[in-house]
Amino acid sequence: MTKEKTKKTGGRGRPRDSEENTLLIYLQEINRIPLLMKDEETRLAKLAAKGNAAAREKLINANLRFVVSIAKKYQGKGLPLEDLISEGNVGLLNAIKYFDVEKGYRFITYAVWWIRQAILKAIFEKARLIRLPGNKLVELNKVEKARQIISLRPDLSADEEIRAIATFLGISVKKTTELMSIHTDVQSIDDAFLKGNNSVTIKDFVIDEFTPGPAEHAINSILKDELEEEVSKLEERSADLIRHRYGLKGRNPMTLKETGTRYNLSRERVRQIEKKALGQLKQSKQVRKLKNYIA
Repeated sequence: MTKEKTKKTGGRGRPRDSEENTLLIYLQEINRIPLLMKDEETRLAKLAAKGNAAAREKLINANLRFVVSIAKKYQGKGLPLEDLISEGNVGLLNAIKYFDVEKGYRFITYAVWWIRQAILKAIFEKARLIRLPGNKLVELNKVEKARQIISLRPDLSADEEIRAIATFLGISVKKTTELMSIHTDVQSIDDAFLKGNNSVTIKDFVIDEFTPGPAEHAINSILKDELEEEVSKLEERSADLIRHRYGLKGRNPMTLKETGTRYNLSRERVRQIEKKALGQLKQSKQVRKLKNYIA
């Protein structure tokens, strides 16, 4: 059975989206396929090497259960078992391309390396939401294995654990810290968990620091309206210049140079008009009261 067949449902009338049933049926099917004796395996391998498709298919099918046994060892690494089996089958197909029966090895002995490589490659590339370079994933794998060994010493603090891992691997503490910081899996803010009797998500506890709350929004709206009312009491050109300089009434803030270009004035003249207008606003009792909004 090839990679594609591991994803199909077995049995007529079975729902195609029932992954558990599909996997169970697949396992039952491959367990019914008899294993090959060495002489029969050698005969089929020689025929497959000459391009005999039937012999190749029979050799593959007889070894599918070994793929499952290897795939099971990599459960919990970020990919479901059916995906691990599917990727392992790809490795099995690659193995048969390069298998040399004349060297005297059993086919599965040779194929194990190809199956493991295919599964590990899939885990490295697909198990993480953020894909990392292959060399970085190899380093992360070494750190994780070292951490599992070091963790047998429960008396170590977090800093001592990092130093122990660095010593174990022969790398710097700084590099170990960096690798451990990117080893953490990415979590979705939509991931749900139980709090009491209620189901909540991570985003329910994330504070939005950029969007104002209802109260803050209301205060800002009142502040803008009252400030505009005072600015509108200035001479028309001065009021318009202040609006452009400070981004009031929906305008984009402008620099002295940009404002000068707009009004065909020098930067110094813009500064003078601005200073005079601000002085008038500061004298307004209403503007002084507006300070309470930002206190």
